[in-house]
Amino acid sequence: MLKLLLIIFLLPPAISFAQDTPDTTGSRISPQDARAIVDYHNKVRSDQHVAPLSWSTQLAAYAQNWADSLANTYHCKLIHRSGAGTNYLGYGENLYEGSSSTGKENPLNAAMAWYDEIKSYHYGKLSESNWFKTGHYTQMVWKNTVEMGVGVATCPSGAVIIVANYNPPGNYMGEFPY
Repeated sequence: MLKLLLIIFLLPPAISFAQDTPDTTGSRISPQDARAIVDYHNKVRSDQHVAPLSWSTQLAAYAQNWADSLANTYHCKLIHRSGAGTNYLGYGENLYEGSSSTGKENPLNAAMAWYDEIKSYHYGKLSESNWFKTGHYTQMVWKNTVEMGVGVATCPSGAVIIVANYNPPGNYMGEFPY
């Protein structure tokens, strides 16, 4: 019995991550980047007392498909899939473009940029007047969203496109995000 207890205590702790990510993320981001972006979202959500998100390989594949389309077909223009009308399935979506010249563009940088919109957010119902400046942040913390997936693609210019999809979507006009 004592040996069993010692073995249990000597095992390395499990990674603290909302429902864990699989070894294959469903997109081109690494499991480490998937953990980092979900952990960051869950920290931001925790600050607002909102339940954590889990990783979805299906949403990640969907996001990867759109990131690839934006990088290649749409010449690196940030266009929401809903606006393009291409295979839109109704998920929430955050987009990000960054320069790869620093070599530091990754999904966590995108999430930090989306979170930065909190500076413009004053708690209230989402409206046409506050959504444009804060919609990435409010999607991150939307109370009914339970899962996310992220894709990343590199443009011919070297710019990096990051797409995050959320299920169910948020950002409903006239509703509080949390």
